[in-house]
Amino acid sequence: MRKIFANFTVMVLLASLTVGGLLIPGAAAAQESAKSKTFVVVGSATVRGDNVSGAREKAITDGLVTAVALMTGELLQVESFVEHFSKLNELLFEQTNTFISGYRVLAEAAQDKSYHVIVQATVAGSKISKYLTENEILRVETILPSVLFLIAEQKLAEPYPGFWWGTEGEYFESLSEIMMVERFTEAGFSIIDHKQARSGQQINWQAFNNPDLSDQEAAELGSLLKADVIVIGESTVTLSTNIMGSAMRSFNGTAAARVVRTNSAEPILDLARTAVVVSEDDVSGNRAALEDVGNLTGQALAEALTIAWQKQAGKPSDVSMVIRGTGHLASYVKFRKALNAIPGVEGIRVKGIKPNEATLLVEYKGKTKDLAAALMQQNFDSFGINIFEVTRDMVRVELIPQ
Repeated sequence: MRKIFANFTVMVLLASLTVGGLLIPGAAAAQESAKSKTFVVVGSATVRGDNVSGAREKAITDGLVTAVALMTGELLQVESFVEHFSKLNELLFEQTNTFISGYRVLAEAAQDKSYHVIVQATVAGSKISKYLTENEILRVETILPSVLFLIAEQKLAEPYPGFWWGTEGEYFESLSEIMMVERFTEAGFSIIDHKQARSGQQINWQAFNNPDLSDQEAAELGSLLKADVIVIGESTVTLSTNIMGSAMRSFNGTAAARVVRTNSAEPILDLARTAVVVSEDDVSGNRAALEDVGNLTGQALAEALTIAWQKQAGKPSDVSMVIRGTGHLASYVKFRKALNAIPGVEGIRVKGIKPNEATLLVEYKGKTKDLAAALMQQNFDSFGINIFEVTRDMVRVELIPQ
């Protein structure tokens, strides 16, 4: 028995080295939530006195820690694993039962003063992925949102701020916005071209003829131009006194901006930056102050929005699903069951019920169009479905008897 066990131990450890470099992989990181996975691992413990049962429990625990570590190793790059090892030890390896869906002991044996077990453990990779993401260890690779800039700008000696939206701003150009766009583009965001939008979109610009739009108004315009988020704010330049003993003057550029979600008008970020430049010339000083403050603001916003968006990645969003034809209860029950089994659906709540119609609130990880596509791939024997409307946060479905 000891010889067989020893050989099996070597095989398991070799598998660990191959799959995870003895818990730390050299392959690319898994950048999305993992599903549950089963590992066969070895656990060991020292027998203290005659306490064999205690050694057995410790050996099982040791094996479960190994299984959790293997799953974690598949989610993180080796550098990240090493960098955050002390934190991982506290977050994961001290509470392995939280991430183990189930286990069973396949074999066990005592050898001298040691106790060894072979454990088959199923690890909830999605729980680990979520935990690592929430603690900013795992950076989820996400598609960054499309951005519409609504930056009003008041240049030096101008009585009022200018802006590109509204009735007379078609050719207005914001110096600070140009720099913000550059920083966002470098960070990987896609930018809505409002110059093209002005010439190609049939929009009532009179309805937005205000340099300081509310979050709701900005979200409405962002929705019309198909942006995911809006950066709205104002930049200004003020002139201070001459620098003593010279013709040089300082120009103070300030910018205040906030980021708002298009689909909900929910604020995400809000910050302000200031830049000071020195020049003898009003024109160059004005330009430099606006460009510098735009650069600072754009850099700070792009970094903060990237982090905020990544934190939201993997979290389910609420999709309102309006279902007609629920009068046929058996079909509705089958539809609910199939909907609940679609990957990415994490919960379903009843929002409202009418005669022959129900509205569900579906917690879904992904885009609404992907949920609709997954529904269309379902095979219902006794009825069919017709999806007749899909928006950012709503799906309308009709159950059709056959």
